[in-house]
Amino acid sequence: MKHLGMGLAALLLASVGMHAQNYTNPFSHLLLDEKTYDMIVGESSGDRAYNYMLDIAPYERNRSHSEYTGHFFESDYVMDKLAEFGIKTATLDVVGETSTWDGISGSLWEVSPKLTKIADYDDLAATLAQGSANADVTAELVWVGSGSADELAKLDLDGKIVLTESSGGTVLMRAQQAGAIGAVSFASSRPLRDPLQIPNSGIRGNGQGFCFNISPRDGHVLRDRLRSGEKITVHAKVEATTENTDNEVPTCVIKGSDPDAGEIVLVAHLFEGYVKLGANDNISGAVVLMEVARTLQKLIDNGDIPQPKRDIRILWVNEISATTAWIAQNRKEMAKSLCGINLDMVGLWLSKDGAFFCGHRTLMGNPHYINDVQESFFHYMGATNKGFVSTGVGRPEALKPVYSATGSHDPFYYAINAHYGSSDHECFNDWGVRVPMTILNTWPDSYYHTSGDRPDICDPTQLHRATVITASIAYTIACADEKGAIAIASEVAANAGKRMSVRMADDLSNLSKADAQSFAALHKLARFDQDAILINEKATLNSVLELAPNSAALKNYVASLSASLQSKSAACAKEIDASAAAMAVVLGVAAPDTKKGIALTDLEKKASKIFPRATAKVMEIGGGVIRTVPRDVRLAHADDVAKLASDGVNSVLDIKKMQDVQFPDADSLENILKYLDLLKSEGLVTF
Repeated sequence: MKHLGMGLAALLLASVGMHAQNYTNPFSHLLLDEKTYDMIVGESSGDRAYNYMLDIAPYERNRSHSEYTGHFFESDYVMDKLAEFGIKTATLDVVGETSTWDGISGSLWEVSPKLTKIADYDDLAATLAQGSANADVTAELVWVGSGSADELAKLDLDGKIVLTESSGGTVLMRAQQAGAIGAVSFASSRPLRDPLQIPNSGIRGNGQGFCFNISPRDGHVLRDRLRSGEKITVHAKVEATTENTDNEVPTCVIKGSDPDAGEIVLVAHLFEGYVKLGANDNISGAVVLMEVARTLQKLIDNGDIPQPKRDIRILWVNEISATTAWIAQNRKEMAKSLCGINLDMVGLWLSKDGAFFCGHRTLMGNPHYINDVQESFFHYMGATNKGFVSTGVGRPEALKPVYSATGSHDPFYYAINAHYGSSDHECFNDWGVRVPMTILNTWPDSYYHTSGDRPDICDPTQLHRATVITASIAYTIACADEKGAIAIASEVAANAGKRMSVRMADDLSNLSKADAQSFAALHKLARFDQDAILINEKATLNSVLELAPNSAALKNYVASLSASLQSKSAACAKEIDASAAAMAVVLGVAAPDTKKGIALTDLEKKASKIFPRATAKVMEIGGGVIRTVPRDVRLAHADDVAKLASDGVNSVLDIKKMQDVQFPDADSLENILKYLDLLKSEGLVTF
């Protein structure tokens, strides 16, 4: 029986191996040929990327004055590595100057009743809040709880240093009004997960005062001593300065064969300001891009993969500030840019932190095929990197594993998410720049912006997978010819049909919960949602035409796919109307009469006849154009409204529909009309 069992087990194992591709992999197609993908997987290395991280950011450190007057360590490191990789297009661009607070030293000692050190900037840089002013003071430490106005009003704070469990910067601003001279904070967003974390925080004010951050573990000890009535005196000493320095942007280009075919942009922030350092945020994206550059350049130089048609430009930036400045100084390059990817925090050990590798889409104001190319590689990585059968030696069998020697053998935990802002991709997505760009990140992150963001929270395997996905997306688009463009158009159309169905399912669910009062509005919204998705999907399909603009075959195919989407949208609308008719009977209300279309209000009729178009002035101003507009009308999503008004194709009612389908807090039609009138008065749009 023992031998029979072993034989059956072997037979089952062989059976699973033979049929895994057919039965356990729901996403088995690639937009790259398989050999090219395998070469990218084999050449790239998460271990190398992890080693770059260890070199650059093993821990937070006090940056030396010489870096502000010369080159930053990170900039020199990237440039040296690019030279080592044989990349001859590397340059270190300077895009203006900036100024930054710089801590030189800082210490906090208890001097009575004990003599013991509480915090030291040289021990852990996060202990001294950015923006702290010079100080050399001895004062009583006072417990102020959360530092609310009511709590502070009850205390004598003149000449004292406050201890709080809340944000040190916020409490200090309040306490200074009562005469406090500094603060000590043990605020933490995750004290139960990690009582040793200290947040990367700063204080704002008039150049006076200081704040030390300590861990919740140490803060609770001081709190309890003060609450028991003990008097504690501390000595705080801070030396800080303001440094003026260059904004440095290391950059390189993986050259394509056709200088007129455009380029793909990859960006990661090497710096998040020049004081904060972190492994996942802000170095992981930067080291992945170094490995992307090395991998693609070596494979091309060796003849293992063909030279792409288009350039792949890679930027290592100081987040937001240098990105904005680089774009402004390189408008010629921006005019050639088709699309891009921003890598912001991509290295987290996912299974240890309960996190996902997230691919975020662009908003409807920037419809583009890069969303579907990106999603395709996420799905492929997910389908081919999960274990179906254990071999008995601790390594799960995957169909096409992407592992690193020192990394996890975890499945690929990922999510395809809606748009997320607040990083460098928004500088490219800007109305005055219009380079559609997605963002990749690992989230949630329990170490985000804290002293706990060190290399040990990162996974070489995740860095490897991020490298493969990024290189594959960029190379696919960079190589796309007529044939490749047709494949990408097929991918877009297939996903578009899914998105229509998913949206319809959500709207039908909402309609099933309607009462008599909300019924008509929910029905109209469901129909409008389908209109919005159809507009966006058609625009996304049309974006593929830039890959082969002279191809009649591609143009005809895109037109055919658009017609099919129109039919699918009509079918979804028919199902929505059928559901509404059934619900009307249940609710005892009149069924909507849709023979002549959806009934519009007078305001909707007006909006349906206005087609705004951006003027040349928008691109002349460039990045940040929205910030030049008076804030007479405040919109939650002003930039996306403006982008949807770029080409004169969308009516104002269309814009409203697309706002509703994307945002729970969509702006009202009245405010959208007022805002577009304001843009018109500023010479930024015409009707």
